[in-house]
Amino acid sequence: MLIGFAGIGRMGRPMARNLVAAGHAVLGHDPAVDEMPDGVTPVTDAAALAEAPISISMLPDAASTRELVRGGLAAAGPDHLHIVMGTVGPEVVRELAEGGPVAIVDAPVSGSVSLAETAAITTMVGGAPDLVERARPVLAAMTSAQFHTGPVGTGSVAKLAMNAVLGLLSQGVAEGLLIAECGGLDPAAFYEVLRNSAAGAPYVGYKEKAFLEPDVAGVAAPVSLIRKDLAMALELARRGGAGVPASEVALAVLDEAVAAGLGEQDMARVLSALRMRARSTDGGGRPVTESGAEVEATIRGLEDARYDAVLRGDFPAFAALSHPRLTYTHSNGSVDTLDSYREKVESGFYVYHRIDHPIDRVVVEGDTALVIGEMHADITAGGTRKTLANRALAVWVRVDEGWRLIAYQPTVLPDGGRSGVRVSR
Repeated sequence: MLIGFAGIGRMGRPMARNLVAAGHAVLGHDPAVDEMPDGVTPVTDAAALAEAPISISMLPDAASTRELVRGGLAAAGPDHLHIVMGTVGPEVVRELAEGGPVAIVDAPVSGSVSLAETAAITTMVGGAPDLVERARPVLAAMTSAQFHTGPVGTGSVAKLAMNAVLGLLSQGVAEGLLIAECGGLDPAAFYEVLRNSAAGAPYVGYKEKAFLEPDVAGVAAPVSLIRKDLAMALELARRGGAGVPASEVALAVLDEAVAAGLGEQDMARVLSALRMRARSTDGGGRPVTESGAEVEATIRGLEDARYDAVLRGDFPAFAALSHPRLTYTHSNGSVDTLDSYREKVESGFYVYHRIDHPIDRVVVEGDTALVIGEMHADITAGGTRKTLANRALAVWVRVDEGWRLIAYQPTVLPDGGRSGVRVSR
């Protein structure tokens, strides 16, 4: 069968390779990749994927998935089946299924890159029964099990709920190791006990090297990825009115890991983030005041993370960094709350194509931090392409969960030029 595949990244590459090994002809599309896996035919235009009766996306976020389906597959027709395998959230999947140009099922996966290489990952599939059965032979070439979870979107719900458990399990292992170390127990000895105990889930077994020898273990799933998924899971829980305090704490620690520069390290590096947190308290558990330089480094990392989330169209990640009472002002004078900004981003009213945000200085006063700099961007707002050149002020406040963005205020620069701000990132 001819199959289109968009997103030949860390997970997509072995998955596309397994489709070829199963005898399928594969068209691969990924502008960020210079070389396709053996047997995959490269196509530069996403529209070429519409030539196949079935296409697959393994893309990192909702924005790129929406662009592929509504743009690249616009002419494919309703008989074309598109399988969304990236973790992009149930909302965008249901949106595309209800109003998109093609039939949709969502089938996000569980497992690491090494498991993907041997087609040992599993998938949770949401969709109408006839569409799921049509997709199953294709999915079986890449996965060891396919679980039909219900209507379209439920596969993505299952993935977010499962990764919330995974994030908590990862933090639980890390905290257990810290407790063992504090009591003078060798970490390797403790890990052997843990692996063979009632808490010894499969994850505990195959992550042993990542926790005990992180510098040589390699990266199976980066901190930034599990952080993105946990943020989406929390957003889903908040919309449903559920309180998930343990997940909120786990996300705060992952935020700290990202701010510390561990975003592209393996998710087991949550242990490093907890060790950093331990060093910020004295022997009695009382907080040690952070230096101005430490706070500034944290805030700079969070600024990078929130702009990156906006650029990727990953609003759950942005929301997780924001205060519930966020006031977000735009350069045209309009003002959004967190909820109204979410509606505009998720509806496609705002689409960000490029963002540069040089920082002049960070001013910290108690539990408030001011970020003074600039914001230059190419965006689409209400269907109109625009170039922004703004002086910018961002206000962060420290709450129990960590630092959160509470206000943003841009001012248009004269003649669209730079003001001479010193770039310091």
